[in-house]
Amino acid sequence: MAVILTIGSCTENFEELNTDPNNPVDVPAINIFTNTIQRSIDRQGGGWIQHTYLGVWCQQWCKVQYIDEDRYQPREMSGDFDGPYIGELADLYLIIEKTTEEGDDLLRGAALVLRSWIYMHLTDMFGDIPYTEALQGFETDGTITPVYDTQESVYMGLLADLETANQLLATSTVNFGSGDILYGGDPVAWRKFANSLKLRILNRCAGTPWSFTYDMVDPQTDVTTSAGAAAYASADADIATILGNPTQYPIFTSNGDDAALVYPGVAPYRNPIFETLLARTDQAISHTMVDWLMQRNDPRIHVYAQPVPNSYDEVAGDYSGLTYYGFQNGRGITAANFPSISLLGVEIAYKEANPIYVLTYDELEFIIAEHYLRQGQDGLARQHYEDGIAASMARWGCTDGGTVSAQAHIGTENKTLPVTQNVDYATYLADPLVSWTAAPDDAHKFQLICEQRWAAIFGQGVQAWHEVRRTGFPTRIFEFELEGAYYPNMGMPVRLQYSLNEETYNAENVTAAKTRQNVELSNEGLFSTNGIQSQMWWNTRKNPIPTEIDIPAGQ
Repeated sequence: MAVILTIGSCTENFEELNTDPNNPVDVPAINIFTNTIQRSIDRQGGGWIQHTYLGVWCQQWCKVQYIDEDRYQPREMSGDFDGPYIGELADLYLIIEKTTEEGDDLLRGAALVLRSWIYMHLTDMFGDIPYTEALQGFETDGTITPVYDTQESVYMGLLADLETANQLLATSTVNFGSGDILYGGDPVAWRKFANSLKLRILNRCAGTPWSFTYDMVDPQTDVTTSAGAAAYASADADIATILGNPTQYPIFTSNGDDAALVYPGVAPYRNPIFETLLARTDQAISHTMVDWLMQRNDPRIHVYAQPVPNSYDEVAGDYSGLTYYGFQNGRGITAANFPSISLLGVEIAYKEANPIYVLTYDELEFIIAEHYLRQGQDGLARQHYEDGIAASMARWGCTDGGTVSAQAHIGTENKTLPVTQNVDYATYLADPLVSWTAAPDDAHKFQLICEQRWAAIFGQGVQAWHEVRRTGFPTRIFEFELEGAYYPNMGMPVRLQYSLNEETYNAENVTAAKTRQNVELSNEGLFSTNGIQSQMWWNTRKNPIPTEIDIPAGQ
């Protein structure tokens, strides 16, 4: 890419930009892999794109200070577009080259999986991206102004790479190195990750074949959306092939299979959300999320959020009024309001050794449930839906038959408060807002799956934003307008802006990509005026565009 030859003002990539190419050091591929895993997961799971942008756009989190981004103000996105190319993808290029030469099939397979995960995030955020010609600057006759591949062709390339990775990783069960800080060099675990990621990719382009009516904020008229066709016609057939051949295509079967980077908890190797938020109060939990959890008496609220500080008195030991209150995305707040809102939970933001999740078993269960629902197999869809809920509850410490306690970060300490909730899966699954059998039709069962997935992957805002755009759920996001939105009556952004570096140094190819995707020249290219133009290739449904503000009571 052109950015390889340019120096930006940020110091984020100082090390790779200042490496002397005339004096290379022959570093073992597994050592490079260690750094690549950490940087890629830090960027997507704990970086600026998570806590400032997409984690709030999907309304899991909200901004309570410096709230412009929560009102859809566009920012220059070079760090999240250029960064992976000049950082992690460049490293993976070297790893794949070295492992190909050395015949290290296992590490090459793992590198292909990680590369596929990174490219999927890039294309799902930006649409068409450099892919087949990306990183050719390493080659003697390679281009530094790559063309932009269509999102469809990128997806097909990722599916092919993951098929190759599955085959390479099947050649041996021998550990390939402790430098793998994700799975400890276990090729079987990487095979499960590869095939589970493949299911995520296939499900994203499998369509949303149900219409749905949105209860818009008065005086808007309720909106009924149309079904979205499959962008990739063979998606469900390919999913069925994987699910029908567990020996050839092993996938996640328990929470123990999760792709999650666990941090040592000692500086500088600490959870990046902890590093960002320990001394800041920029983020709180969204009203949309708190309201959703409380309506269902969901025990995960004690994990995702801290109680409202002024709803209890720790000194007096009075916890009788303890409650949770999420803040409305896009609203301003004063210092006096802070004691009246719930900040992010201790398990989410205040534990330095907690993991960042990449792909989890509970998400996979919801993907499988959605597939079976599309195929008209109601019993299997219900089974995997309910298994997904149970897996999510367990992952977040809400064990069936046990209790979960409220927690708060007070001063510099994490404290467990003497307020508990009993956890009973059967009772939860029988709740009218959760119950599979209470749903009147398949469209509402689809809503159940989508909203439970949105809640389960709390803290994975990048992933949640992709799913919110694709599915149109939770409904509340599409039924009201953000107060103070920078672009009123435009709804949620459908894509991110391309890099300024690319706009400057690779303008011809960027312009061609924008034209091909019908990216609008107005509104910073983030939005779709008619609700369908300029969306992702896989996003074939038209989500409502609200015009009225809905301010929750008390805010």
